[in-house]
Formats: sequence, structure tokens, C-alpha cells
Amino acid sequence: MEKIRYLTQREKCRTRSLYEYVFSEDSAEFVDYYYQWKTRDNQILVMEEEEKIQVMLHLNPYSLWFYGHQQNVPYIVAVATEPDCRRLGKMRRVMEYALQDLERRRVPFTFLLPADPAYYQGQGFVFFSGDFLEESRRKTGELQAAEVLQHETESKAQWTQAGLEDIPELVEFSNHILREQYHIFIRREEPYYKRLFAELETERGGILLRKRTGILDGALVYGMEGPNRAEVKELLLEPDIWSRRNDSVTEIGRAALPGCEINAAEFKMMFRIASLKEFVSLMKSETKRCYEIEVKDSVIASNCGCYRIEIGKDGGRMQRIPREQVKQELDISSLARLLVKDTRVHLGEWV
Repeated sequence: MEKIRYLTQREKCRTRSLYEYVFSEDSAEFVDYYYQWKTRDNQILVMEEEEKIQVMLHLNPYSLWFYGHQQNVPYIVAVATEPDCRRLGKMRRVMEYALQDLERRRVPFTFLLPADPAYYQGQGFVFFSGDFLEESRRKTGELQAAEVLQHETESKAQWTQAGLEDIPELVEFSNHILREQYHIFIRREEPYYKRLFAELETERGGILLRKRTGILDGALVYGMEGPNRAEVKELLLEPDIWSRRNDSVTEIGRAALPGCEINAAEFKMMFRIASLKEFVSLMKSETKRCYEIEVKDSVIASNCGCYRIEIGKDGGRMQRIPREQVKQELDISSLARLLVKDTRVHLGEWV
């Protein structure tokens, strides 16, 4: 008989063979890292039959800054199904179990980096509106790419490899930059960077610090894809040296990693509201917004109903209303897009 459950800490290693089979592109060093570091505090939800794991998904915890509130939100990764168990609806049932459980725990939302967006759209996941990098740069009035390059050349900026001793400075700098530019982002803390250094070591990468006259004004996270080819996973800079154009990431990467071909990573994340009530309570908007709607959610029944949702500078609130006051019907996906339409988001994570 099929059974869906969370594995105990001791049992998590049982999923490694499925991980290695499905994600064969990951190096052995990376998988070692993942099962040493990420499974320490994550949850692994599986479907099993006769003690054989057929389906798994991992819920990796992150501490998010959400409009001024600290929230623990899971990132869904390692979504995998045994080949002979595919196209039978098993993963859908596991995902529905996970989403319903998150709602019971009053988790506002979860997010993932989709391999197949169409698959997740059918379960209520949507992309955050717009390109979060382009949007944030547009709102902070950065320099054009040519100006950035001129600034790079004329300044006395130096890029140096960061080490564990630099973590306190990285934490302070990163959270400062992210708070200035985004409404939702992953908070940076000491454990976050310790884990990140271990991960980057498996990719022969690291973190570079950019300093002018001894003052930190930039941090670049990268992994090596080949002997002279690097992937920039994240670039945080003080606004006065940013650029609207994406190719500036490549150019700054070349300045930081001379002689390397640079590829800028893209993280087009999707998210799914779990607890609508919690999600609304955390939202804010400079312009007051009000919706009188009937919400339909085919996965999480408790999100369904007729509500007045109000969001303003002080937060959001949701209350039930009679059906005759409803002005429109929205499924949970359409409502999610509506709620985050002006939200600047930085969720550039990989595991």
C-alpha cells in the first residue's frame, strides 16, 4: 500500500540513490556536500510502497525577510520519481500533501526553481511578476553599463577572495543591500554563509569581495563550470555602481575573474501560496488596495471562500464577506499574481 510520510533523520540517506539517478549532472562532491549539509535540517517527504521509495521532494528551510517580517519558508528541491512510477499521478499527490501540510503549519508560501513550469502551474505555482533583477535596478536608478565599466576602470576597486573570517562583514553588507532593494529576500546569517562556502568548494568557486579604500561595496558569488569558465550566481553591489543592463553582470564578472568566460545565472522562481491568511497578513503596499473576491483553490480547501482583502502601508488583512458582496472570482494562481504585482523579490537560490 502506498504511504506518504516524512522521513526521519536517520532515513534520509535512503533517498541518495534516487537523487544520484535523477540528478546525474551533479558531481559526487556536490552530492556529498548536499547530504552532509542540507539534510541536517530539511524535511524529505516521500511516497513509498513496501518500503521502496517511489517519489520524493525535499523542503529546504530558509529564513526570509518578508516586508519587514522574518519568516521561515521552505524551498522545494530534489523533486524526483522512480522511472517506473512516473505518469501515475504519484508526484501530484505528494505535492498536494506537502502544500496542505504547509497550510496547516501556517506557512505563507513555498517556492521552487521549475524544470517544467507547466507542470507546477497546474498545482497553483506562479512566477513572481517581472524580472526581479531588472525591476530592482530600474527602481534604484543605477548607472548604464558603459558608465559602470568606466567606473570600474577609474576606481581603485580590488576584488579579493573571501574566507570564513569575512562572514560577519558579508552578513552585514548583504542584508543592507538586499533591504534597500527588495521586499522579499533570503536573510543572510552566519550559518547561511558557512553552508554556502562548503557548497562553492564543490564547484571550485567562492565569494569575491570588492573594496575601495578598504570599504566593502560589492560581493560576487561564483562557481567554476570549466577551467576558464565561471558562472556568477549572485552579484550584490552598492547602488551607485550598478547597471540596468544584464551584460554589466558579465562585464563586472570579467573584471573580478580575469581571463574567465562569464555566464550570469538566472533564477526564475515560482511560488505557491500555502496559507492565504498568513500571506495576506504579511503583505504591504504603498498604495492601498482592496479586493472583494471569491477564492478557489483546488488543492488547499481552507483557502477557498469569499473575502475582502485589504493591503496598505501597515500590512494586510482578510475577512470573510457574504457572497453577494463578491465582485470577482479568482483562482489561487490569479490571486497570487495580483498580490505580488508590485513586490520586488530576490530568491536566487539553487539548493
